[in-house]
Amino acid sequence: MPSNSRQWEPPAAFSVPARISGPSRTLLVVDDEPLIRELETEILRRQGYTVLEAANAAEALRVAAATRTIHLLVTDFWMPDLDGLELARRFRAVHPKTPVLMVSGSLPLLQDRAEELDRLTFLPKPFHFGELLHKVRTLLDAATPLPIRKPWHCD
Repeated sequence: MPSNSRQWEPPAAFSVPARISGPSRTLLVVDDEPLIRELETEILRRQGYTVLEAANAAEALRVAAATRTIHLLVTDFWMPDLDGLELARRFRAVHPKTPVLMVSGSLPLLQDRAEELDRLTFLPKPFHFGELLHKVRTLLDAATPLPIRKPWHCD
């Protein structure tokens, strides 16, 4: 079968950041859809992040309680046990300074309910994975800048 596929490239506004170097950052990815969670996790791991996973809010809270440092919570909004905003509130009881990236297709509804949560950023569904990487890196850099691996050049 001939291959006519082109490799996906993110839009210029959402170019994929360089892979991190130096100390790794720990992210917690929460989504009740296994395929979405696995894709997000794999993309983030390939960028050099340490990624913890949870299938629901209760599992995420157990992971949060057992993990000393989590640099970013990435969570879906619509989940069966607790929604992402309530998860963010409870998560902040254990990790009060950790930023949260909320992924949802219902942003207008969420923004009214999320006014009291600081360091909360939204990513609308559907999104390109380059957009996810851009948001993650932006939130982490705002909290603690990470070194960027300089491209290697052969002269």
